Amino acid sequence: MIINPIIPIWLMAILCVVMLIMKRRGRWAFVRQIIIVILVFAINLRPMLPGKTYKTGRQVRDVNVLFVVDDTISMLALDGRDGEARLEDVKKDCSYIIDSLGDANYSVLSFNNTPIISSPFTSDSGHIKNCIEALYPIEDFYARGSSLNTPKEMMKEILSSAESKYGRKTIVFFISDGEITDDSILGSYSDLKDYVGGGAVLGYGTTEGAAMKIKNTYDDTYEYVQDKSDYPYKNAISKLDEGNLKQLSGDLGIDYVHMDSSKSVDSVLEAVKKDSATDKNAARTVEETIEGSVDIYYFFAFALAAMLLTEVIIAIINKRRH
Repeated sequence: MIINPIIPIWLMAILCVVMLIMKRRGRWAFVRQIIIVILVFAINLRPMLPGKTYKTGRQVRDVNVLFVVDDTISMLALDGRDGEARLEDVKKDCSYIIDSLGDANYSVLSFNNTPIISSPFTSDSGHIKNCIEALYPIEDFYARGSSLNTPKEMMKEILSSAESKYGRKTIVFFISDGEITDDSILGSYSDLKDYVGGGAVLGYGTTEGAAMKIKNTYDDTYEYVQDKSDYPYKNAISKLDEGNLKQLSGDLGIDYVHMDSSKSVDSVLEAVKKDSATDKNAARTVEETIEGSVDIYYFFAFALAAMLLTEVIIAIINKRRH
């Protein structure tokens, strides 16, 4: 028998003791009271009997997928598809990629001032989607500018560790607008190439650029990020830098794709499935056994209802006698 208590057993036990302390007059009345308390306790346990056992299969891909996501303020520029922020398109595309690739090991590395492992490798795709959905840049006051060099060392550590642990290369989706605003120069990522088994560098934004709106944490309003290099201040403009992203894709040995309105994420996935280890040879079916269960608490509920009805009838009869 399986139990699944509705409220904690210890709390229900206390309530039952309290109900028994309030002893009713008469031996049979007290007996009925005890039976009612026992039935209430049994219902709370929500007992279940083992049911049918089902066998099912799910497809598992023996691949690691790493999302490296630019989480700087420039990703809030409003030149995404349908005029949304770039980061909103990123979230939609990542979710679509996860749904398309199915069961795999996913990890998320985001970066702004510093690299942050939002999630280590896990097959829990729902958790990965939540991690990506929660991404949002730090406040403008604390931001130190954008740099594509920020995630490199952490990325190398993740990729080398994954190859040692799983014995295979990792599919990488490097997601950014390519903009560098901290006066640094993009360094080489070529030493990471041997750890990468496919993927793509996904570019977001337009070369014309757009203003950025960021949330004010003090009053939950949104305001444009200001260019304070000259007075009077004006809205700062962030522009896609494809040169940096193409250099990055060349270093990693994967394709660069500009994710504008004329491109769909399907084209990215087709390239990934063709050039990486996500084809049918890397997929396997895992059998899973699901044990069913049958609730039986409603038998106790019917008995309790009968006892309460009996109490009502007895109360009516006693009232008429007096």
